[in-house]
Amino acid sequence: MSKTNVIEWVNPGPEDVLWVYPYEDIRWGSVLVVHEYETVVFMRDGKIYDVLPPGRHVLTTQNLPLLTRAYRLVMGYGETPFKAKVVFISLKQFKGRFGLSTRVKLGPKTLYMTELQSFGEFWYRVEDPVLFLTQVTGAVREFSSPMVAEFIRNYFVEGLIQEMSKYTAIDIYSNLSEITARIKAGNIYDAFKQRGLELIDLKIGGVGLPQLEKMEKEDPTYGLPLLLAIQKGDEDKVLEIVKTVEIMRALGRAPAAGWMGALVAMPSLLQPVVQQQAQQPQQQTPVPPPQRKSPVVEKLRELKEMLDEGLITQEEYEKMRKELLEKYKQEM
Repeated sequence: MSKTNVIEWVNPGPEDVLWVYPYEDIRWGSVLVVHEYETVVFMRDGKIYDVLPPGRHVLTTQNLPLLTRAYRLVMGYGETPFKAKVVFISLKQFKGRFGLSTRVKLGPKTLYMTELQSFGEFWYRVEDPVLFLTQVTGAVREFSSPMVAEFIRNYFVEGLIQEMSKYTAIDIYSNLSEITARIKAGNIYDAFKQRGLELIDLKIGGVGLPQLEKMEKEDPTYGLPLLLAIQKGDEDKVLEIVKTVEIMRALGRAPAAGWMGALVAMPSLLQPVVQQQAQQPQQQTPVPPPQRKSPVVEKLRELKEMLDEGLITQEEYEKMRKELLEKYKQEM
């Protein structure tokens, strides 16, 4: 007496979204074991046929009617073994992690763009297995759990970048919880639905403005006030500090190499950082050795960029331009 063939997903990993049975020659009478929070989809030539719920199933023409009908048209009734791809799909909740970098406007009153970095976690599950497989089949190079999980993560990050680009850096940093709630219930949720997925939750663990971190390290005199102004959502103060630093930098009077940046995780983490830096003894910034020749051309280009971006007026530009040229003549 021949041994009954058992098809079963044994010991799935905590991050396994799906598993494909390694053999495509299936015999009638085989036993299919579908565990709780799983579903099984039968496919052939990229087309989806029958779906079986949790339970112990003996494969017959009765519980695989769509596949049976297809085989009748091709090769007649009762052909065994028949070819089919058996795909197990987990219906459990999964957690994905993300990290992204994009460019956003500094604030509503300016067109100045800056880099924004963010990281966090999101939770999802497969809601419609048939729709999910239909959408994923042509999107992954290899029909495996790691590839599918990577596809979902990339799809989520793409949507998150599009949503975050609708807000300014100051909005995101000062109203992170509210904006997270909007994003979670908005277009990304709908986009997941269209792929047979449900976006259960989203947590943005931190946002960063990398250029400000560089400035804060090089010159805390301006870096910390700028960081605090962004936290409070005070765009006027932010623009005032930006303008001051850029003017001093253009005139060669500030050590900072740029006007923006600061890796700021959550606002609640800011206060200990400020207190710690306030307790540290002040250290003099080392004075760089004098240059033999002033980089006038570079500074003039920086002034022109500031004028083009609206950080200074035409009158201020002309005044500082004359100062730079006069300084250059004195050093000749």
